[in-house]
Amino acid sequence: MNIKDEIRQSYYYTDIEPTLDNLHEIIRICETFMKEGGDRLMCAMGMRKWDLDEIERLADYIVQSRQKMETELNRLRKYKDDFNDMFATDHNSYYNSVAELLRHIRSHTSPLKNLLKKTCSRRHPDKKECKRYNIKPKSVRKESVLASGSYQKPVFTIDDPTTPVQVSGLFRELKKFFANEKECMEICVDVLNEEAEIRKDPMKSKYVLDKYRRKAFEKLRGQIMLISDDMISTLKEINPAYQCFKNFATDESFAQEEFHKHNVTDMDQFCLIELAVSKQNNKLENDELANWGDNPSWVKKIRYVIKHFDELLPVDFSHKKMGQYEYYFCKWALPQNISNATKYFIKHYNGKWKVSKYGAVNSHSRDYDQHSDEVKNFHAAIQTLLKEANMPEKEVRSA
Repeated sequence: MNIKDEIRQSYYYTDIEPTLDNLHEIIRICETFMKEGGDRLMCAMGMRKWDLDEIERLADYIVQSRQKMETELNRLRKYKDDFNDMFATDHNSYYNSVAELLRHIRSHTSPLKNLLKKTCSRRHPDKKECKRYNIKPKSVRKESVLASGSYQKPVFTIDDPTTPVQVSGLFRELKKFFANEKECMEICVDVLNEEAEIRKDPMKSKYVLDKYRRKAFEKLRGQIMLISDDMISTLKEINPAYQCFKNFATDESFAQEEFHKHNVTDMDQFCLIELAVSKQNNKLENDELANWGDNPSWVKKIRYVIKHFDELLPVDFSHKKMGQYEYYFCKWALPQNISNATKYFIKHYNGKWKVSKYGAVNSHSRDYDQHSDEVKNFHAAIQTLLKEANMPEKEVRSA
């Protein structure tokens, strides 16, 4: 064999093309090592004639690499359960393509590529030799003794009593290394597959978008009072999520196409714009948006109940019970914020009774019992009132 043919057999490339198939290939390599790693490692060491110093250096390298991998793996574990449950996060690009994913997990892939390259059967020519002889590369994932293919069974196994402690130590570290590598790639594959399924399904995409909206409305509705119309107009012009939204005919198509393409700030501004538009279209007041978000039908019911509040009171009602029944109303209308509900009630109530202030209203929290006859009768009266007004109490009460 001449030198040209020998070099052609010995040139390997380490690149991992950004495809899901290659992530599965890495998982397969890890499983191969976990099953046959001891024999494959002994074969590689004999083939490459490593001495004990070289084995110790490799073990140190694997230890350092695995420590870096742990940091990245912890990040993957942290985000995997919630990532596809959020329409936008500040880690959108972390998983949403194989290319981006591999860029982020270099602490996993770089040591793997170096390890596989060291366990191919021949030396590695430099780039000048490759260019000179027009050598087409072969993948280390196909040629490494650790990764795939047939290998020569070693005379002595990794568990043999005569195996040097340096070799046993390297094997222990490699088992941990490949276990981490496998978990990393499996997390990535699972997340990417789940994301692809959500993108294919308009209902799932819309569900994730609406869930994000509800949380954003809850977080932002108190800010709408501080945002001027001019600021909203400016946001409409510069917000990338809103600009994209205008190009879609339906929420579903927007959700499918833009899922995991915007960060939290962009989507929060988008939701702020939606709150402002809802305020204008539905003639909502700032405190109504702050209390109940983009939920005009529920606000309409609350207004109606306050308007007819006196009709809900029992026949033996007296003014000393006003704070008590205001509290019942507040627990129905805005249970998470009795103070704001009381302010809203006082602002809009025009009945014959003198209203009680927040202190007197909230004092009834101590003896409130949702199962008491008084509370149940009050809620039943509300339901009857709304039903007669063709406004049945069905939807969620607050954003």
